[in-house]
Amino acid sequence: MIKTDNRCVDGVLKINGNKGYVNGKGMPVVLTGYATANWMNPEGFMVGQPPRPLEEVFPKNDRHNNMRFDRRRSITQVVRELCGSKYLETFWDRWEAGYTSEADIKAMADNGWNSVRMVLDANALLYEEPGIQFNEKAFARLDEIFDWCEKYRIYIILDMHASVGGVNGCCGDALHDHYPNLLMDDESKERQIILWEELTRRYHERWILAGYDLANEPVSTPPAYFAIPLLAKYYEECIARMRAIDHGEHIFFLEGPAFARSNEIFDHDYDPDYHNWAINVHIYGADCSLKDLRPYILKGLEFDVPIWISESGSMPIHNAVFYDICAQLGVGYSIWGWKTAAHEGKTGNVGAPLPREWNLITDFISGGPRPSYAKCQAIFDEYLDNLWYDKCVKEFEGTRISQKRPDIDVPGAGYDMWTPEGDRYYGNWEWGNYLEFRPEDHTKLVWATEKRHPFPDFNFDCGPKPEVRFDPLSDLALELSEGEFAYYTVHQVEKDCKVSVKGIGEAVFEISCNGTAVAETTLGAGNILEPMKSEPAVISACEDAVVKISVKKGTLTISAVSFEYK
Repeated sequence: MIKTDNRCVDGVLKINGNKGYVNGKGMPVVLTGYATANWMNPEGFMVGQPPRPLEEVFPKNDRHNNMRFDRRRSITQVVRELCGSKYLETFWDRWEAGYTSEADIKAMADNGWNSVRMVLDANALLYEEPGIQFNEKAFARLDEIFDWCEKYRIYIILDMHASVGGVNGCCGDALHDHYPNLLMDDESKERQIILWEELTRRYHERWILAGYDLANEPVSTPPAYFAIPLLAKYYEECIARMRAIDHGEHIFFLEGPAFARSNEIFDHDYDPDYHNWAINVHIYGADCSLKDLRPYILKGLEFDVPIWISESGSMPIHNAVFYDICAQLGVGYSIWGWKTAAHEGKTGNVGAPLPREWNLITDFISGGPRPSYAKCQAIFDEYLDNLWYDKCVKEFEGTRISQKRPDIDVPGAGYDMWTPEGDRYYGNWEWGNYLEFRPEDHTKLVWATEKRHPFPDFNFDCGPKPEVRFDPLSDLALELSEGEFAYYTVHQVEKDCKVSVKGIGEAVFEISCNGTAVAETTLGAGNILEPMKSEPAVISACEDAVVKISVKKGTLTISAVSFEYK
C-alpha cells in the first residue's frame, strides 16, 4: 500500500479529521515506522544492563526502583566510575553518532517504513545547569537527522521521551526519582517548555517534520496519579506557546496517563485555533481485532481527530493482522524500537553486538570487582564502535512478516475485516465464538488447538489456569459454510505467488485474486489439528493481493492461507 511506505511522504503532514492523515498533496498517509529507542535516552534493559528479577523492577509499592545502569542518568554515573570524567566528556557524543546514523535512516526507508519517532532526552539538549544552555552538538546531530529524513523521505516525529525533571515514573525518563517533577516543579516545567519552543523555532519550517510528541507515557505509576489534572494543563500551556511560533503547521501527538492507555484527559479540543492534533496511545500485544482500538477510535470520533500508536509490537504475524486493521482505519503506528543490544548474536531487528568482555562490566554493576580504567575504556570503546549500523546484526524477516508480504501464512482467524469496497465484513453466524474474538463479525471460529477449552471459572480451583495462554490466531480456525466467503490480503507481491488453503472440509471452494477467479479446488474430511493443504493457485505480481475464498459446496474450515514464492 502506497499510503504505508515512503512513497507517500510528500509535503507537510496534516490530520484528516478522525480518518487519519494526509500529505501536502492531500493524499492519505498511514504513519508506519520505528522509534529510535536508546538513541538519546537509553533504557538499561535494552542496552546490556544485568537482568533483574521482575519483583525488583516492579515492587509491590508501585514505585519503580532506580537501578544501576537503567537510564541515561545512571549510565552516566557508571561510565564515570569505570572510565573517568575525561572519557565521559565524549561518551554521549560517540553514542548518539553511532546509534542513529544516515545508514539507519536509509535502512528504514529501504525496509518500507515512512516515519521515525525520534526519542529525545531533554537533558541531552538542554544542560542541567543554571540558566538556559543548549547543547549545540546534540542539536547538530538532530539537524543531520532532519537532512537524512528529507533525503530518504521519512517523516520525523520529535518525541520528548525523557522530560526535564521527569514525568513518567520508569527508567524511560530523565527523572531523579519517581515524582512527576515536570508537572510539580515550576522551574522544570518552564525549562521544558523553553526547550520545546527552541525545537519549534529550529524545525517548524522543515516540511519533513510530522509533529511533536510532548511527553512519553506521562504519569504512569499509581502514586503519581494525583498529577493527572496537571498533565492537561501542561499540554495546554505547551501548545499555546509553541503555536505562537509554528501557527498550526505541525501535529501535536498527545499521550494520556497510565502508560499512554488512559483516555481520561481527552475531554476537550487541545488545539482549538488550528485543530491539528492526534490521540497518541501505546498498544503492545494487541488483540487482532477492533477491541484494543475501539476506546481510542470512539474518542477520536468524539473530537474528530486521528489516532497514532506511537509504541507497539507483538509477534510478527500478529503485527501483520493488527496493522492491516490499523491501516484500514487510518491509524498510524510505530514499533518499539529500531536498535537494541544483540544478545548472543541475535536480534529482533537491528542489534548492536555487546563487547566480548561485557561480563566484566555487568559484574561490576551487580556489585562485583571493578576492572582497571584501561580495561573499562577498551570495553566501552568496543561497545561504542559496535553501535554503528554496519557493525550491527540485522534480522528483517520479522519486518517482512509484520508488513504482510509473502512468503507468509495468514491465519484463518486473521481474515480481512473489510471488503475490497471498504465495507465491514459480516458472516452469517449468530452465536459468537470461543475467546470472544471478533464476535461483531458474525463469523464462526472453531477450536483448533489441543489446549483445554476455556469455560466460566468457579470460586474453587477447577477452572482455567493462568499459565494457559490463549491466542485466537493460532487457537481458532474459520469455518465457512456453502455460500460464505472470506478475504485475505497480502502486500507487495513481487512475482508470481502460489496461494493454498490449509484446513479441512469436504468442500468445493473458489480462490480469486483482485476480483478474478484463479482456481477451484477441494480439501477433505479430517482433523483440524492436522490440516491439509490444497493444490495451489498462482497469482501475479501486484501492489496488494486481495484473495477471496468462496465456498461453493459443503463446509470448509481454514486454519491458514499460505502465500509462497517457492
